[in-house]
Amino acid sequence: MNSKTDLGQFISEKKRKKKLQSQELAKILGVSVPYLSQIEHGKRRCPDLRLIKKMIEVFELTMEETNIFYDLYAEASGQLSPDITEYLQSNKSAVKAIRAARDASATDKDWERFIKY
Repeated sequence: MNSKTDLGQFISEKKRKKKLQSQELAKILGVSVPYLSQIEHGKRRCPDLRLIKKMIEVFELTMEETNIFYDLYAEASGQLSPDITEYLQSNKSAVKAIRAARDASATDKDWERFIKY
């Protein structure tokens, strides 16, 4: 199973949970039904970030679900998770911290300690 399919399955699952038909969701999102279907089946590249954010609203995702959705999007697109990118763009100290961790060869264990702190 590839990550694009994982992203599509997540979207399909949330669509079912909200009891939305493909036609309804496509109309809300402002996309065609075939385009939505291709995303759900992993046959189309990742949707743009605007569409991802609209899906988060429509599906009324929790913070945890939003993080999962962003991570699936990142895996499928080969990019950094959009919420992380936005945070780093708005916080110069976080960028410095990431670079310092990189330069110090921070391990997963180091990061886990930082998270607990």
